[in-house]
Amino acid sequence: MKIKILSVFVAAFFVGCASNVQNIDASKQRISLLELNIKQDASSLPSNAMNANFSEEEILKKRFGVFELKGKRLEPNEVFWAFRTYWPNEKKTYYSSNFRPIPQSWFDAQKDNANFAALGGISMFALTAANTALRNFPTDEPIFLNPQTPGEGYPFDYLQESTLSIAHPLFVSHFSKDRAWAFVSDDAVWGWVKVEDIKFINDETAKSYAKQKFISVKVDKTPVYDKYGGFLFYARVGGILPFLSEDNENFYGQVFTRAGLRDYKISKQAASNFPLKFNDGNVKTLINSLLNQPYGWGGVDKLRDCSLFTKDMLASFGVWLPRNSRAQASVGKKIELKGLSDEIKAQIIKEQGVPYLTLIHLPGHIMLYAGFKDADIFVVHDAWGLKTASNGRALIGQTAITTLEIGKDRGDIERSNLLIAKIDSMNIIKPSSDADQSAKISALKRAYGVDIRENLVIFKDGSTIVFDDFKQKDDECTQGADVQDMNALDYAAFAPLGTTLSDAGRCRNYELLGKIYGSSENEVRANLVDIVWLKDSLNLKLKFNSKNGAAQALQAVSNELDELAKSDPALLEYLKNPGGTFKWRIIAGTNRLSAHSYGIAIDINVAKSHYWQWSSGYQNLIPEKIVRVFEKPKFIWGGRWRHFDTMHFEYRPEMFE
Repeated sequence: MKIKILSVFVAAFFVGCASNVQNIDASKQRISLLELNIKQDASSLPSNAMNANFSEEEILKKRFGVFELKGKRLEPNEVFWAFRTYWPNEKKTYYSSNFRPIPQSWFDAQKDNANFAALGGISMFALTAANTALRNFPTDEPIFLNPQTPGEGYPFDYLQESTLSIAHPLFVSHFSKDRAWAFVSDDAVWGWVKVEDIKFINDETAKSYAKQKFISVKVDKTPVYDKYGGFLFYARVGGILPFLSEDNENFYGQVFTRAGLRDYKISKQAASNFPLKFNDGNVKTLINSLLNQPYGWGGVDKLRDCSLFTKDMLASFGVWLPRNSRAQASVGKKIELKGLSDEIKAQIIKEQGVPYLTLIHLPGHIMLYAGFKDADIFVVHDAWGLKTASNGRALIGQTAITTLEIGKDRGDIERSNLLIAKIDSMNIIKPSSDADQSAKISALKRAYGVDIRENLVIFKDGSTIVFDDFKQKDDECTQGADVQDMNALDYAAFAPLGTTLSDAGRCRNYELLGKIYGSSENEVRANLVDIVWLKDSLNLKLKFNSKNGAAQALQAVSNELDELAKSDPALLEYLKNPGGTFKWRIIAGTNRLSAHSYGIAIDINVAKSHYWQWSSGYQNLIPEKIVRVFEKPKFIWGGRWRHFDTMHFEYRPEMFE
């Protein structure tokens, strides 16, 4: 199934989840505490009117997807990304906890101990046997950028990737050379855990474990005891524990600990059947449990950063999120806010935000929207602080309730450094229902004449490819798309041209396209036929793929546009001198094939178009009439993309349901 990769995002440091990698002049250092004017209790928050049950299927599918990794090819450049990212160079020096620079020899030793050559050598399943750190290198030793600058030093240990709760499923690739560390994948990322903190399980145990009943932890750091009253572990919010039975007061189950399989019990005041019912009481119980905890970059010291807070918080309700803030900001319905005034941002958030199911993103940081009271928009977030004059920091340093204008009354914080000013998007999370997923699968089956069963796409010749590889993706699928990803984002077909932009349709699975349209340049060429582009107006011959109804669809577009142009000749300015159809090439700046390589895309007049890499901000000249004609036979338009390409139309029948 899926190889999960943590997308690395380093941005200018404003709030918590990102830290400026450039050293700041120590003479300009200034750190202060930011006053929290709101009572830090969930009773301060607006009420949550929603009362809903979310399906456990999606998140359990993600968590136990690691049990499908055995036998899958692992890409070293992907899984060992940290050794490229956190590596010293002429511009970047790392420091130890003693404030001294770390020598290159230390990094070389870590890389050697990581045992790259053994990747995939063990290929076994495991469960965490303790709450444990997931590290970027096989070591407990931290690395910091200049600890004497604001936004660096503790807690910003760049080797701390995450914290995993006990009983978390893992795929184990191999051991470090000293055999003290295991290189593992959880549901979101790859990293190193201590061998003493995991319990290996066989295939049969893994299969049965995934079918157990589970509970959600409602109260963070709940001590859990065995049947004799002996302490076993602290239960964490976001943890999902298997259980065997229950009575009026407790849940009872078994978990692997460092000491082996142990019976446990946990009070029903601290846990509930998984997933939790999404209602005001449960939401605020979890928030109160997490408020005031110190900020912990990467989950250092078993704490949380901004994205681990949101991931753990929503996991309790059955909502799966990626590990880092940028990836989380692409889940669900995304609404772009970049470039808008603070007033317009606030208006959109109030009008469209769903309390406790909406994430608000700014570079390097993610927040949980909690509703509004009068003019104040409330968020809950695990944050470090705001930038002040002379590159100082006004610290929050904890999980806190704030408004989006916290710090506005301080003279040393510019308006441009407030949360509201830095926000660039919001996304509303509506976990996929069984019906939604079924509809998307049906759309793929109809679009490409395939069958989809048991996580396989089955072609008419009997060959198969994986449907869902469970890798974490951004909305462009820069790490490669599986078949499920192709229509995971909803395309705004026939919507007004001012509709919020998304990258729906930019994810393409090349195995599927190759099977349908040709897997090489020569195979595609053999499937090309001529279509006549605007016969009466322009009479141009264009090459397009004859398979799967693509050429037929483009000819239908051409015929309708030809008739429209007779009554509205101005349309020809956008349709003449088309930029082309078939051309076997990669997308500029990537290693991914263009849709043009398969003969299923057309670029209309380049001179009347705008492209995100050429244009400053979104622009469009293409008339709505033209877009609607293309969309009728199931062409998507690049002008609806966040990474816009207004000349581009692409035959993607699976996007129209």
